[in-house]
Amino acid sequence: MSYALDPKAPSRTDYTFVSHAHLDHVQVPDPRSKVLASKETGMLAKARGFDLGRTTETAEDVKLLDSGHILGSRAICIGDEVLYTGDAAGRDRAFLGRCKTKKARIMITESTFGKSNYVFPPVSQVVKEVNSTIGTLFDKGRPVVLMGYALGKSQILSHLFSSWSPFYVHERVSEINDVYRLCGVNLRKGKAVKADLEGLSAGPWVMVAPMMSSRSRIAQRLKKEHGAALVAFSGWASDPGYAYSIGADYAFAVSDHCDYQELLALVKEVSPEQVYTTHGFTGEFAMDLRNLGFDAKPLSGYQAFLSDY
Repeated sequence: MSYALDPKAPSRTDYTFVSHAHLDHVQVPDPRSKVLASKETGMLAKARGFDLGRTTETAEDVKLLDSGHILGSRAICIGDEVLYTGDAAGRDRAFLGRCKTKKARIMITESTFGKSNYVFPPVSQVVKEVNSTIGTLFDKGRPVVLMGYALGKSQILSHLFSSWSPFYVHERVSEINDVYRLCGVNLRKGKAVKADLEGLSAGPWVMVAPMMSSRSRIAQRLKKEHGAALVAFSGWASDPGYAYSIGADYAFAVSDHCDYQELLALVKEVSPEQVYTTHGFTGEFAMDLRNLGFDAKPLSGYQAFLSDY
């Protein structure tokens, strides 16, 4: 059996595995390849313009595991031979849990935050700090825009901070929130706001919106016409200059990926004989794993097969 794992283009393999519905992991599959993906991934991909066709979560000697990254995200274990994590989370966040694992001889793991300076604070601490920040801004009559990826982070934000009122969601976030609700996730509806900001009242209010730079037209209007504060949520906020780089007023380190310590814990749980790192700090993380006694190598983006070494 041959398996394509999050291929960048249609692949003539027996199975195409789509780990989740972020657009850098989704392609329209080759019609001759059976698609391994969750029902939720199929629904979210279709909502974003990619029809995966008929998907299945079952195949002989294959187990799909919840990777915790976004709704419907999966890791794949092929027998006891290969575990591919896809993008993986290392902690509980709102209605999502951490990545599930299984022992395997070969592990292919993401390394997005595979450097030791990327260690995130507890989610509960961030929630407390954000609520305090919103309260201070509300006291000054200022509205607050909570910014995260439209698929994934924005739904976490919609869950964690929807108790504030008035509560708005950008139309791009609203469309994805609707799919989450269809899949059984209880998200407060909120009032959808179009990209032209029509219907947005005077502040203070909270709005969940896609990540944007302060140089974008909508961000400039939000700041100039409404006096809004831009609050960004990303693992990259661990870098001291992140908020400044995108022009956010505040930035908090919240991620749908593992931080460095969680990546290490993930590898130790699987206890593989061979580790391949992909996506992110591949070389740095592989070196750290070798220093811990693992046989680890970074995968290059152009490699089609593990045998390409």
